[in-house]
Amino acid sequence: MKVFLKIVLISTLLLHSYIAHSDDSSGTTKEIKTFSYSVTQPFAGNQSPDDAKIAAVAKGKTEVLEKAGTYLETMSVVENFILTKDQTIALASGILSVDVLSQKNFATDEGFGIILEMKINVDTSVMNKRIRQIHEDGALMEKYIELKDRENELLDKIKKLESMNRELAKLPEKGKQDERNQFRKEYDEVIRAIPAGEWNQKAISLWEKGKYKDPDKAIEYLNESIRLDSKNPVSFNNRGVAYHNLGNRQLAIEEFNQALKLDADYADAYNNRGVVLFELRQYQKAIQDFNRVISLKPQRVDSFLNRAAAYKNIWQYQDCLDDLKQALLLDPNYARKNFGQGSANIDLNEIDRLCENARKACKLGLCKSKKYLDERGFCR
Repeated sequence: MKVFLKIVLISTLLLHSYIAHSDDSSGTTKEIKTFSYSVTQPFAGNQSPDDAKIAAVAKGKTEVLEKAGTYLETMSVVENFILTKDQTIALASGILSVDVLSQKNFATDEGFGIILEMKINVDTSVMNKRIRQIHEDGALMEKYIELKDRENELLDKIKKLESMNRELAKLPEKGKQDERNQFRKEYDEVIRAIPAGEWNQKAISLWEKGKYKDPDKAIEYLNESIRLDSKNPVSFNNRGVAYHNLGNRQLAIEEFNQALKLDADYADAYNNRGVVLFELRQYQKAIQDFNRVISLKPQRVDSFLNRAAAYKNIWQYQDCLDDLKQALLLDPNYARKNFGQGSANIDLNEIDRLCENARKACKLGLCKSKKYLDERGFCR
């Protein structure tokens, strides 16, 4: 008679922390917050110890971030920039490092498993720098959130597959090979995808002032991420941005297209493709993409600015001004700061020039343009 092993769900948390201080070569004090963490991960016949280790590290990192969230929220730089707890955790997840100190296997009457002792480090000086960058560039925060969302999605899949595996173990041996094969295929895919996040993190570390400072290196990292996890639209979108930074617009569009094949509601991919189409002077196609972004995310200011610029270039000034007005209503500071900052933005001074020309025309008896601008609050 064959005996089938049953997974025992165990989650053991032993959390300790300490802070180490040091000075780097520039004289800046570095503060390393270290959390020691112990996690017990069981596995059964359709899983391997290596699978269990990958899952345990991912789970451990996520769980310790939840426990450490309170500490991270007390950092003055976090308080100053008013990050939410979820934003703080997403940011920390992208910059922390995990070291496995030891691994012990165990066996009971109910199953096998491993116990990992891990050390998780958060360099708060790096975190401070990234928070200040986020204050200037909201796209960076979105990249960290996307990365954390993908990690959570994979962990949820692991949880469901482990539950499926437990149910498989209860079935008679005869006739369940197909189910086992399907489980193995799906589980292998998820386990393989988890390390892809680390390569995405490496690419994000190169992000500065709205672009990759070393796009070739970013593409190298993203290639590896996509090799491991070809179903993540975020990686294709990011690689498209890197190609755009290199000036290769055609490859950039191909990457954004692939991201949208994987996620037809991916607003950022639409916006990025729209910017490239704008640069290629395909203004009507660009407007279609910006329309899609605005329908998905009506509060996204940059898409109103981008669409305004596209309208301007096809002489649809009323639509242009309406979008500028909406952008200013949504976020006056962002809108004014970002006019003229990107290829698909419009210079705020153009409004003043339009108003001046409208006043001159009105003195000559042609007041339609001035009336239109006045009604929308542009010329005061």
